[in-house]
Formats: sequence, structure tokens, C-alpha cells
Amino acid sequence: MIGQTGSKRAKGGRPKKKPGYCREDQIDKLVDEAVSLFGEPYDDRDDRPEDAPTIESVADALGVTPVKVRKLLITADYFSTVISRKVQALHRKGMCVTDIMAETGLRQASVYSYLPYTKGAYKLKEPTLYAEQTRLFRRRKKACEALEEHMLDCDVCQHLWEAIQAFENYPFIDECEKRFKYSIDCDQIICNGVRLTRKEIEEAFKKVTKLQIEQGGICDEDALKCCLAKELLVVFLRIGACKKL
Repeated sequence: MIGQTGSKRAKGGRPKKKPGYCREDQIDKLVDEAVSLFGEPYDDRDDRPEDAPTIESVADALGVTPVKVRKLLITADYFSTVISRKVQALHRKGMCVTDIMAETGLRQASVYSYLPYTKGAYKLKEPTLYAEQTRLFRRRKKACEALEEHMLDCDVCQHLWEAIQAFENYPFIDECEKRFKYSIDCDQIICNGVRLTRKEIEEAFKKVTKLQIEQGGICDEDALKCCLAKELLVVFLRIGACKKL
């Protein structure tokens, strides 16, 4: 139906305020962006790196509230706490929001914030994205554990490189709160336009290892900075290749 103004009208006669806008698509897009910025999944039963992105930092990047970011991450099965698991378990049992409020003592808004979006978020363009992210998280965790386990073995450099490979495109944060990532090209990494070969990384690792042995296993950060480039120090600390006071 075309009105006098020539604008297309909806069935009820009222023109759409945002032609082409789809709430479900917007939720899907936000879920994708939140997961990408948040990095590794959060589960209060597991350890998460101290330098990992926070809900607050993701909220700032997206321009939304931390509560909304948490709901987006919950929708992607990327955020799990005691209370979120309880709310969702009660909801799966068929309890309504009012009953969940009575059971948990939470307010209505809080209950809703711990439940995933029910529309749009289950028809994502790439539903395997989150499974891939979870596998990547486990791979990185396993690589760090292997590096720590073989730290004193003769093949430690192989485990070091495997950890470096696992953390390709990981969103690191330096001491100035700046984000950076690196990519891998054959036997070298590329970070901020600078290339470091595998051999150079292994030599830096050997220097740091020697320094840590001399200082009892944990080094002063200034001493580490003398051995490592700024970005490489952040990477080494994250994967467990060195430890600072």
C-alpha cells in the first residue's frame, strides 16, 4: 500500500521506522563480535588468563552495557558461572521467570540476563564458529600445559613453537593496554610489521631460561625486558615460557 507521501506501509498501515532492519540479524552479528573480542570462553570452574579481555572491555568496544555482553556470551555458550548454570538449569526444567526469581532471589532483569537470547541467536550464519573457538581454546590450553611439562627437556623448543603456533591471532594486550596479534608465515611470526624467525624466538627463550635458572625460576620484569622485545615478552608470559615477579 502506498500512502500520499509515497512511502511503503506495513500491513497495519504504519510505515516501518527502520526499513530493512532485522533484530535477529543484529543479535547474530553482536554475538559474533562479542565472541571474537572476548577470545577464550569463561567458565568459573577453569582458570582464565589475567590478561584476557573482560566483559567490560568488550562492552566498551561494542558500545553496549556489560550485562548485554554477558547475555551475548551466554547465548554463544561462552560464559558460565554458578548462578548462570543454575538459572538455565531451572529454566530447562520448565520453571517460569517468576519461579526462578523465588528460587534464586534474583530480580526479574537479572534472571533474563542469565538466559540466552531465544530468537535469532540460534540461526547463526556459521553455527560451527563457537565449536571451533572452543576447540582452539582447548588446543591453546593443552599447548601451554605441554610447554610447562617439558620445560627442562631437550625438546622444549618444539613445544615452545607449538604453543606459538596455537596462539596465532590471539588478542594479546601489552602493558600500555594496546592490543596486538601476530600471524605465522612458515618458520617466522609477523607482529606489527616486524618479522621474528623461529630461530630468533628460540634463542630468546634460551636466554630467558638461563636468566630464570640464575634467579631461582622467576625473574624481575626489567630483567626480562632486557632479553625480549616488548611483544615477545607478553607472548612468553601468556604461554608460560617465562614468569615474572
